[in-house]
Amino acid sequence: MAEKEEKLQFLGLGSVVEIDHMDALTDTLYFIVARAVGKDSSGQTILRYQVAPHPEGATKKHEDKIITLSEGDISKTIFEGYRDEKDDIFLSEMLEGMEQAIKKMKTSSNHSTIPLKKVEEVPATPVPKIEDESELLKKDPFYKFKA
Repeated sequence: MAEKEEKLQFLGLGSVVEIDHMDALTDTLYFIVARAVGKDSSGQTILRYQVAPHPEGATKKHEDKIITLSEGDISKTIFEGYRDEKDDIFLSEMLEGMEQAIKKMKTSSNHSTIPLKKVEEVPATPVPKIEDESELLKKDPFYKFKA
């Protein structure tokens, strides 16, 4: 039996969400400022978001507070931002681009174009015989002071 694939749909830009993420600020709402797609470890397509804290936003002063997360980190949608058919086209193009990149990686990993270089054999340098300290002292009593 074929498994029905759930239609992916981004939350609109500006959507206000509560998140469950280790980097989240306490008692802070976040809003979506960027969207992307990816694959998880099992090969499932996942929606990814960048969120900024409300009310500060994605300002230079607060850029370290911007969090990248997956849709599973969103615990509640407070307000859904604007969406239209352009969002669906954008998502389709991102998914197609991701699939093409995956195919390209698989193809290039199967047919490496980097020629392997033959390593030259270099004869080993003979290790000088280490003399006994008493022999060195006989030859040169000041050898320890020379360096």
